[in-house]
Amino acid sequence: MKRTLHHPDPKPHGRTYWRSLGEYAKTPDFEEWLHREFPAGAAEWDQDPLSRRNFLRLMGASLALAGLSLSGCRRPEAHLVPFTQSPEWVVPGKKLSFATAQPRRRGALPLLATTFDGRPIKMEGNPLHPMSQGASDNFAQASVLDLYDPARRQHLTRGGKKVQPADWDAEILR
Repeated sequence: MKRTLHHPDPKPHGRTYWRSLGEYAKTPDFEEWLHREFPAGAAEWDQDPLSRRNFLRLMGASLALAGLSLSGCRRPEAHLVPFTQSPEWVVPGKKLSFATAQPRRRGALPLLATTFDGRPIKMEGNPLHPMSQGASDNFAQASVLDLYDPARRQHLTRGGKKVQPADWDAEILR
């Protein structure tokens, strides 16, 4: 769709503004260059793949698809299979908290780990412990991510060789 822009006629009195000396002189060479440089309707050229209209259309479609895909971010529905002998403290679908500690250079940081169906979801300071009184730091908060790290070691090694579980105590005491 070609659009021709019509500028208002300059006022007979008052200031007139111009973009360059060529426009001020209004020479035929400048008029020819102006029409070559800025053809009518060039901003709305239909075959331009990066026009503003096509960009907004593409962004709107991608946002709509992103909104539809957010339903996949929910927890997958699965059939709950009961324990054959259920521990008395486990209730399916309820959160469970454990008191634990995170080792540090000078001792340990007492924590309260919250789990949901056996998966840890939150680590916070233990409010009942006199040392932390409910405080934790960013390392404790981020330690939940360490539990899901696929590159985490699955066994104990010494010198690059796997150590058997029976020898763990001897290796730790070295």
